[in-house]
Amino acid sequence: MQPYIQVVFPGNQRDPSLEAAVHRWVARLESIIVDAVRVDVQIERVGRGSTTVGLTVCGGTDGTRTAATRHKDAYVAVSDAFRALRQQLVCR
Repeated sequence: MQPYIQVVFPGNQRDPSLEAAVHRWVARLESIIVDAVRVDVQIERVGRGSTTVGLTVCGGTDGTRTAATRHKDAYVAVSDAFRALRQQLVCR
């Protein structure tokens, strides 16, 4: 089942390429988050050249899982958040 994916950019303009990166990561992790109902991602540029990514996966047998990262490169921040989430789900 494909989860509902919501990507928000509080205080910033929507970035379609970052949003596409999020969708690629969700597709890549579908086998692990197979019973997820909703994936919420918040991408916020803070300070000078730093991006914070908050990730929440809701539903299924695992309940709600969250991960958050911060990096100068927005794409690395997205990748790190999904890798942290994958680590949580694999080590359960």
